[in-house]
Amino acid sequence: MYYNPYPIFVYPTYYPTLAIVNPPAHHQPAKYLAMPINTSPFPAVNTNKLKISTKRVKGIMQQVQLLTDKIDESEQFAHNLMDAAQKSNKSEVERLITSTGITTKFETNYTPDNIRIVFTDSDCCKLSLVLSW
Repeated sequence: MYYNPYPIFVYPTYYPTLAIVNPPAHHQPAKYLAMPINTSPFPAVNTNKLKISTKRVKGIMQQVQLLTDKIDESEQFAHNLMDAAQKSNKSEVERLITSTGITTKFETNYTPDNIRIVFTDSDCCKLSLVLSW
């Protein structure tokens, strides 16, 4: 037999329900409007900044092409870059990268497994290049 230590039972139907005398009417927008009403919490789409960023990132990609071509063509350059990165010689890594003709601002991070170079063009865009070895 189940023992209930609380002898008072509260049933949901025990309390009177609230009745709304005049329920609010749901307003539907007119279906014949030429433009829909924008109820989105996001601002209107403006692609101007996106187009500017894509144009600038193309320039960064050309700069990255200079670096990757140099690494691909020169075994000595690839060896020097990898050696300097593995020894955490930041100034030598940056000197080697700028020696390829890169004029874009960049930051480097490296581990024993890879090198990550983030190319930045002011505040508009960034391009990350991760090369593993």
